[in-house]
Amino acid sequence: MTAICKFSAAALLMAIGLQACTLETEVYDDINPSIYPTTERDAEDMVTASLYGAFRNNGYNGLFNAATGVQTSTDMASDYGLCSWDDGGGWMRLASASYGATGDSRNVTNFWRDYTNYISKMTLTIDRISGMNIDESLKTRLIAELHCGRGFLAFVLYDLYGPIILADLETLKNPQEEKILPRQTDEATRTFIVEELTEAAKNLPHSYKRGDVGYGRFTKGLCHMVLLKFYMQTAQWDMAEKEGRELMKPEYGYGLVPEYKDIFTEANEKNEETVWAVNCKHGFQTHKWFPHAMTNNYPGYTGGWGGYKMTWKFFKTFEAGDKRRETIIYEYVTLEGDTLNEKNKGKEGNSLAQGVLPMKYDVATANLVGENCQIDWIVYRYADVITLLAEAIVRKGNTVTGEAVSLLNRVRTRAGLNAYAENSFSGARDFLNKLLDERGHEFYFEGCRRQDLIRDGSYVAKMNEKRTDLGWATPVVTNDRILFPLQESAIIEGKGIVKQNPGY
Repeated sequence: MTAICKFSAAALLMAIGLQACTLETEVYDDINPSIYPTTERDAEDMVTASLYGAFRNNGYNGLFNAATGVQTSTDMASDYGLCSWDDGGGWMRLASASYGATGDSRNVTNFWRDYTNYISKMTLTIDRISGMNIDESLKTRLIAELHCGRGFLAFVLYDLYGPIILADLETLKNPQEEKILPRQTDEATRTFIVEELTEAAKNLPHSYKRGDVGYGRFTKGLCHMVLLKFYMQTAQWDMAEKEGRELMKPEYGYGLVPEYKDIFTEANEKNEETVWAVNCKHGFQTHKWFPHAMTNNYPGYTGGWGGYKMTWKFFKTFEAGDKRRETIIYEYVTLEGDTLNEKNKGKEGNSLAQGVLPMKYDVATANLVGENCQIDWIVYRYADVITLLAEAIVRKGNTVTGEAVSLLNRVRTRAGLNAYAENSFSGARDFLNKLLDERGHEFYFEGCRRQDLIRDGSYVAKMNEKRTDLGWATPVVTNDRILFPLQESAIIEGKGIVKQNPGY
């Protein structure tokens, strides 16, 4: 849905037929429950299409794809993300937070346009599965996964745009009556997110492990991870602390992988640090991080487009000896024999001229087929949990505690750096500054940085500093750019009922 609720049962049926299962060629205006859906396979196929169809990273499709996905886009719109391509200025507008409601749909308005409707699809699927005569335990789990998906997607959209549009079941069941729905209030959106994720968590397994048939499906751990993110972004430190402690319970089985670089290898995927990842496999779905970030003159890899970069300024904030630097290419000998580094950066995209190459996923050992990679794409991991918990503890009490320092040190020492002592910090603000740096180094291009800067209150200042550093012209970034705009068509179709975010 954009501004108008206009979604039919037949559309869902066709979507399922295309994406998940084999159906007869005859398509009816409405789903006949005596024909479809009736079997457990039908129910699973509906969930595949209406839920997991959104949370993919398959080429250029899915909420987490490497080209236009939410992690790439939000980290580009932070203090360290860059793209060497011009593309009509779209990447520059994203990286400088100077986007608008028109001409910027790539990576800015596309999430509202392409994914809002999925919440409605999930709502209809919950209703249909609820009435099916299938195994009750399967029904309960599938419905819980759908509730998790609604809450998860609602949080992503809320984080990007603010209050969202939610269609009720009665409206969805009467698609012939075109009805313009307003955006929910901020309070109603927040309530929906919490209720959906809380309800889902009741009926999902804590986690899936390597080898489990269900690995990659939504879990109780994912529900609590999204709730942790939500409470952090809404400054509810008590609740955030509660969620962080929940995820530390042994029932979930989460832990840190001993070596940072091993997290992102094909050999070590489905590791204990992964809270949720998009399963990738050749012939199923694969991602295109390597061609987007790798240059075409790097030895041992062909086909790079030299696009994605991390600014040199941010890279130089890494401490010497930080093992996380090993996943970043900041010096190499080109196929032509030239040594590129900070002193001799080269020119244009296929070089280090605009920044270093963020190569967290291991290109050397990846089983690539052309430009496609099947290393599972990580969305959330346990290091995120413990560092957010440390932050919540300090923000809640406005004081540095031994527990918070210990949690931060678990990530810091894994990176090969010296542990902090409690007296290493002059106060709570100093701790939060150092934690912000640590999270920036730990989670680069995992979609955390924009949220971290907004929560810290430093987003606008950091983006203006970035613009100055790179010599980009005005306009100066203001608080209006903390939220992305809705696309212009949604406002036009909304006929004054759907409101644009301030400043656009």
